[in-house]
Amino acid sequence: MEVYKAKNYIQGELSLHIFEETVVDHSVSLHIHEQFTEIVYITSGECLQTINGVSYTAKRGDLFFINLSSTHSFSPINSFTYYNICFSPATVVKRIIDRQNALDLISLSTLEEIQSESVPICRFTFGGEERLWVEALLKDMHKEYTSNESERNAILESYMTIMIAKILRKAHEANVTKRKELSDVWRALSEFIDENLDQKLTLEDLAQQCFYNPSYFSRAFKRKFGVSPMEYITRERVFMAASLLQNESLSMEELAEQCGFGDKSSLYRAFEKHYGCTPSAYRKALKT
Repeated sequence: MEVYKAKNYIQGELSLHIFEETVVDHSVSLHIHEQFTEIVYITSGECLQTINGVSYTAKRGDLFFINLSSTHSFSPINSFTYYNICFSPATVVKRIIDRQNALDLISLSTLEEIQSESVPICRFTFGGEERLWVEALLKDMHKEYTSNESERNAILESYMTIMIAKILRKAHEANVTKRKELSDVWRALSEFIDENLDQKLTLEDLAQQCFYNPSYFSRAFKRKFGVSPMEYITRERVFMAASLLQNESLSMEELAEQCGFGDKSSLYRAFEKHYGCTPSAYRKALKT
């Protein structure tokens, strides 16, 4: 894999490198960015952008934030034109935005999306007047970059301040949406579990309900609920068993079956672990 180095792009007194290119029939093979971050904005046509193994069909209005150490390749679907900005977070970000925003920026391409494991949030889409605004900004940046006017770098850094603020705003909007979506997903999943406690529930079953990768789902679930999916299900089954113990007509075998335990022994082990007593002792205590 080829390594793209910052020194080949960011040169002289400038803090960044920006160019515009039209691609007709050639692809850029898989490479890794060393010590610089890249912003790609598509102004026309269509292409396939692949970042850290995830492919995106891109068209006008799509902006990609490709962090340092990310893998990247692209190929045209048809002729496309794009702007490319290369910059070093260690210099540009330190100069133009405060520390908290810098941390937000560096994390843009390490956040996990809900659909699969380790998919970065790196694509932002601009439309309408906002798209025209972004394209005008990029055009002005490119014009300034190719000039030899005094204070060129200071002006470019000012443009970058605005560009990064735009990206951060988009990231915030995306995260608010994702949090809402996740809240809805977890609520629906909790209801699904409650309605199917008497059924066999596997990690794969639950992950499929959310369209998650099972290994990522397990970690995300534990972050949300504080326990693993299977521990959560067992706990809910024990709660269900405790509520049903008031029905004295139910035998322990029937109770175990209704609550999704494979057998009476499994019910007893789980119940004692949670309540510190057997289901029979708990039933007796209810009478007193």
